[in-house]
Amino acid sequence: MERSLDLRLLGDALAGRTGLPTAERLQERLAQAEIALILNRPSIDEKLMKTAWYLHGVASVSDARQRYSAARQRQAFLVSAHIFDLALARNDWSDEERLSIGFAAAIGYRRGGRDPNASAIVTRLQHLLGGADGLLLPTLEHFSLRTGLMFLSFDTNRAFRWFTQWRRYFASIAQQSAMDSLRLTGLGSLQMLVEGTEDILSYLTRGNRERFDQGAQRLREVATGETGGASLDARWVASHLLSFASIAEAGSPWNLAVLPPEVPVAVRQAFTVGSPAVLTLWEPQRELFTGAQSPFSQDVKRMVLSVPTSGGKTLVAQLLATAHLAQTDMSVCFVVPTRSLGREIRRAMGTRVRILQKEVSAEKPDFSAWLEALGLFAPELEQAEIDVMTPERLSHLLRNDAEAVLDKFSLFIFDEAQLLKEAGRGFVLESVISALNFHTKDRPHRIILLSAAMGNVGGIAQWLNPEGGALSQKSDWRGPRRLHAVFNTEAQWDQTVVESGAGSVWPYRHTTPLSGLIRLRLGNGSTKSLRTQSDTGWRLVRKSKDGGERPNETTIDSARNTKIYSIASGMITALGHAGSVLVVASTKKQAQLLARGIADELTDQPHLVPLVDFVRQQVGDAHPLVSTLKRGVGFHHAGLPVEVLEALEGAVRADDLPYLTCTSTLTDGVNLPVRTVVLYDAPYPGQPEDTRLRGARLVNAMGRAGRAGRETEGWIVLVRATSPSSQDFADLNPDDGDLEVTSSLLTESALQAVAELEGAQRADSDAVFSASGAAADFINFVWMMLASAEGQMADPELVDLEAVVGSTLGATQSAQARALYMRLAARTRDAYISVHSAERQRWSRIGCSIGSAREIDEWASLLARTLLSTETGPSVSTAIEAVTFLRPTIAKLLQLPEAPSWGFRESARGADLSVDAADVLRDWLEGAPLPQLAENHLGSVADPARRIEQMVTATTGHFEHYLSWTVGALIDLINSYLQSADVSKRICPELGGYIRYGVSTPTALALMGEGIRSRRIANLVASRFAGMEDELDSLRESLASLSVSGWRQEFDAATSEVLDLLDFTRQRRRSLLKNLLDRGLINVVVQLQTVPSGSASLHLAPIEGEAFPAPFGLYQGAQLLGTISTRDHSDIQSIVDTGFALRMEIEHADGLGQLTITLLDSGEGVLF
Repeated sequence: MERSLDLRLLGDALAGRTGLPTAERLQERLAQAEIALILNRPSIDEKLMKTAWYLHGVASVSDARQRYSAARQRQAFLVSAHIFDLALARNDWSDEERLSIGFAAAIGYRRGGRDPNASAIVTRLQHLLGGADGLLLPTLEHFSLRTGLMFLSFDTNRAFRWFTQWRRYFASIAQQSAMDSLRLTGLGSLQMLVEGTEDILSYLTRGNRERFDQGAQRLREVATGETGGASLDARWVASHLLSFASIAEAGSPWNLAVLPPEVPVAVRQAFTVGSPAVLTLWEPQRELFTGAQSPFSQDVKRMVLSVPTSGGKTLVAQLLATAHLAQTDMSVCFVVPTRSLGREIRRAMGTRVRILQKEVSAEKPDFSAWLEALGLFAPELEQAEIDVMTPERLSHLLRNDAEAVLDKFSLFIFDEAQLLKEAGRGFVLESVISALNFHTKDRPHRIILLSAAMGNVGGIAQWLNPEGGALSQKSDWRGPRRLHAVFNTEAQWDQTVVESGAGSVWPYRHTTPLSGLIRLRLGNGSTKSLRTQSDTGWRLVRKSKDGGERPNETTIDSARNTKIYSIASGMITALGHAGSVLVVASTKKQAQLLARGIADELTDQPHLVPLVDFVRQQVGDAHPLVSTLKRGVGFHHAGLPVEVLEALEGAVRADDLPYLTCTSTLTDGVNLPVRTVVLYDAPYPGQPEDTRLRGARLVNAMGRAGRAGRETEGWIVLVRATSPSSQDFADLNPDDGDLEVTSSLLTESALQAVAELEGAQRADSDAVFSASGAAADFINFVWMMLASAEGQMADPELVDLEAVVGSTLGATQSAQARALYMRLAARTRDAYISVHSAERQRWSRIGCSIGSAREIDEWASLLARTLLSTETGPSVSTAIEAVTFLRPTIAKLLQLPEAPSWGFRESARGADLSVDAADVLRDWLEGAPLPQLAENHLGSVADPARRIEQMVTATTGHFEHYLSWTVGALIDLINSYLQSADVSKRICPELGGYIRYGVSTPTALALMGEGIRSRRIANLVASRFAGMEDELDSLRESLASLSVSGWRQEFDAATSEVLDLLDFTRQRRRSLLKNLLDRGLINVVVQLQTVPSGSASLHLAPIEGEAFPAPFGLYQGAQLLGTISTRDHSDIQSIVDTGFALRMEIEHADGLGQLTITLLDSGEGVLF
């Protein structure tokens, strides 16, 4: 249970006070309360509450510092907040008690340095805070407590609207009483509390120092009883908020000691006014920004940061990237391991940089030479100031033109840098970091590595800058505390029943009941055990030859033995009462089995019908995901379409989907926090060690437990199909050694591959071209570096190979490996020089192994000669024509070593099926949905679920990844040969992109390249607006003219599709919010249905009765006057989300209205 149950912390907080429990006893009572919470029987005794109030008191009183140091007071706040937090789980408190306990918990967390937990506390009490929309009648009951909690939420959207409502309420009373203020009346303390609190919030949001000073004075007057009607609650709340205000100011982005003066105002606004609002920075962020080396300084060129999940490293990256954009005229490259994480980063960064009126690029394929063919789109694509990509895409860009990359980007941020250690893709990441570090050693470019699990931060920093100038930080801070548990089964051997007749070879069956055991780890290292109390129905069933009590030979009766996933499923559903559950497994098969097992324990969930219908539309009713989703269980892995993966992630974030099973690829960076993470550790025979839930992979998965800002605690449960062991908990607490990031070049298999290749080279000088695995990857890196040097007119024979090899992490970490790889690099250069200059540079650009690149180049040359051999020749300008022409070559591409297996079976053990990839590809390009593809090409597979699963896996792995890359490279080479022959004919240049997205028209491709995720929508829109591909902005305007309702009617657009269309149609490089902040007012066009009447105020809100996301309407009272264009939707959303007080006035003519929105300063009288 981490910090809050640590004996030292408890002892320091209690400070030997008599009349209170000892630290040991307090620890025991807290543990009992935590256990009761897990059992869904929340309980907390009065002695514990008395201790909490005592600790809260001594932490709150400044005079107590004579006995309690500031550090001890802070610890007392944390321990008391933890107790109050647990107490809120009880349902027998009155509203007043619950608000008092909630405020004490929230302010304790804020003043104790656990800000996210304070927000989580307020979230649990939202139903008691009253309406922020003016629809609920005002009530002064428990007003001071509600005011304090509303402020501590830091939910500016809700808080500002709430404060505005109450300011107007008190002002109206004053006006009716012919008074300037209620300060000295019985309502004075409440009015000053609201105004002072809003003043502080306004400073934290907009940086007006005068408002801070004014707010502090108002709170001081309430706390000291200088205002009228100052109740004990009001003085208590005001005193705490006054003390906390100085803490908040010290961590505010407006504080020049936190973000230095050179960071522009717009950058601060991007976070304090953007969504979600960041009003104060967390401890590790403040420590980094206020350290001896400022990460904002352009002189700090290398950084390595390791902060746990929910510790704020993503916000650090956003701040550094946004500041970089504002201070330089160059772009930022954000490198992430997965496309899922890339989509998340784009969303988060987009809301920030739009206030700077800059853009984040949409997702692009890893191989995208085809973009050059779309000349009219290329300028816009090049303008985005932030590009988010995978290591593979960055590698492709570096191979094609490293100098162009360095001319565009001057800041490179690598998230999840611990993946350097992973076999396979780990060296792709290492190679691009090494190349960038090599190329920019004496240039102003900056490289930042981020990780949630890196044990050797100093060593990695030394790799980036051997001279020791890199900035590094390692922190263990995180917001929500965590509870660790292990689930095992125990066999009840004394209840074993032996029966005969089991079979001829194994005639006896031994059936043993199994019970469940959950062990909880406490702060002092001890454990508490919880056992199932009744018959679970779980059975260990073995067969033997002799039927004895302890038979010598046994085998598992797989038909009758209770499956491990089934046992785990029963335990997992028992944890669901506390909140969403993420189950992490090693394989796709395990993830699906667990989803099925959990679903078997549950009933249908009617609220998930829209999600189920959307998934059914994407993958067909027969897909197993559909049946589990109906019961509130999803599974997530690389074999599902991106639209489905995003829908599942969104459902978890929205708390709609209670259970999600997944493979560890989801937890490698995707911010999908939940209440409970279950680690399903059920290894199978021969499982590679690097695929198990260990080290950094384990830490990443555990980091999803506890949603910062939404929950104060996360549960982590390790499930093992073995007897209980002390090693179970040790595995849940990896040390720096377990988390050390080492180069994949240093693995035993990699060193062995290089050694074997070295031996082969003695007999065959051409062996470099037949290398595979790690040896081929390293050869590819050296080849790229030689080609890059040659592209800059350097002689490859003079390239400093020592420096090239030395740039790798592997060479830095092992002198022996350095020598081995140095010899391989020398032989690689020999091979490089033996090839004609134009050829060797072409091979480097392809990106696969050099042997495969050589073959692809040969095929491209042959295909180009075929196209040149006759004047008429086949037409190959369209996607379908090109695939027809390339049919034999596509089959050959699928035989290369890099190709994933293209294969289908009638059943798990059935015969292989012969399916022509080109035939499937044609249908894919023509827009056939996945269920139709499965029906067309796998009709002989009797099981519909297996049919669709195989087709989804094939399209995802081959079309969206491998073939889009290799066919794209092939097309680029063919067209290069045709261009060299000085002919105008070209084979469809966009084919790689068409294959990646499953579309076949330029308009559909442009839509997908601009962020539309649904190929169905892209094809429908392209058909509706055929011939408009010549001007992208015209397409935006035409599409916007249909409106959200039109999209739903004409395209049957689902929620995620509408969101994509809203983003596509918005006006680029404009922020109405920024304009509003700078100028105080903006103008927006409204399509009027009726004109306003009378003097009643106007307001903007989503149109009632419309599904989410609803278009914005202009209202006067309850009457809808008109609608806002979809081109302005995102801008209006960002303004509404601030919660700022606004005045709206409209001028109208001929059905169009000019709406003027004015930003009001709530400290001025204009509100009233």
